[in-house]
Amino acid sequence: MTNSVHWESANGLSKIWVQAVDDRDRPFEFEVAAHGSRGKLSALKIDGVSVDPQIDETLETLPPAVIAELADIGITEVTTGAIRYSER
Repeated sequence: MTNSVHWESANGLSKIWVQAVDDRDRPFEFEVAAHGSRGKLSALKIDGVSVDPQIDETLETLPPAVIAELADIGITEVTTGAIRYSER
């Protein structure tokens, strides 16, 4: 089950908050910052606890229900997780 709230500015930047519940009834809130059809997971709350998606590498992809909710709004490409830098 998902629910979402969508905010968009006049210049095309937007924020979307998608609330979902997993199979153990834990509430999740995904915050995505977007421009056009591209977005980035900017914040995540799991059972009310904030997790920084830029530091925590455990979330590689969004759940299918969240992806579908974002697609309904027009967000088709979402970046998640920490940015990895390669050493040369």
